[in-house]
Amino acid sequence: MEHLSGIFKWMYEIGNGLAKLIYLHLLWVLFTCLGLGVLGLFPATTALFSVIHKSMERNMKDSLFQTFFGAYKSQFLQANGFGLIMTALGLFLYWDLTISKQVIQSAFLHVILLIFCFLYFITALYFFPVFARYQLKGFQYMKQAFLVAIIRPFETIAMILCLLIHYYVFIFVPVLYVFMGAAMLAYPLMWFAYRAFLGIEEKKHLG
Repeated sequence: MEHLSGIFKWMYEIGNGLAKLIYLHLLWVLFTCLGLGVLGLFPATTALFSVIHKSMERNMKDSLFQTFFGAYKSQFLQANGFGLIMTALGLFLYWDLTISKQVIQSAFLHVILLIFCFLYFITALYFFPVFARYQLKGFQYMKQAFLVAIIRPFETIAMILCLLIHYYVFIFVPVLYVFMGAAMLAYPLMWFAYRAFLGIEEKKHLG
């Protein structure tokens, strides 16, 4: 508000930001439930990152609800398709890692699998931000997410640290995640990914 200044303006902006986090989290929970959980999780997460990306781009032409619902509806099938593929890959790697540890017991093979698991993990970190920013085809989303994770290591490390911080915050203040967990986690991840995208696009433009 224009008539506010100093600490009052600062407090208003913080309150407004927290209200948006709570609202986005509630939308994420609602639309996840509308998709019966499994089928709603990936489209709702995609919509959450799309809304955050549009806010960072200052490209919010509609209300939060309309933007969220529009992204959820338009990307429902595609988000579920890629989400299930990513989940299947993750379960496959976990299964291989378990067999390697309990049955094969080869240190060399176990290290190789750990490397693949790490590459999968950092690719998954960028997947939803990439999906929110770019219009790609098929497995190009996964390829782009992997390339960004490798090309921009500082942002990737920052995202991993962000997850660690959230883990400890969750342990000490779990109530936060009841009211704003999804949005509270998605915002910093999207912010670091957004920095990575801009850095890559700027270099590509200059090149």
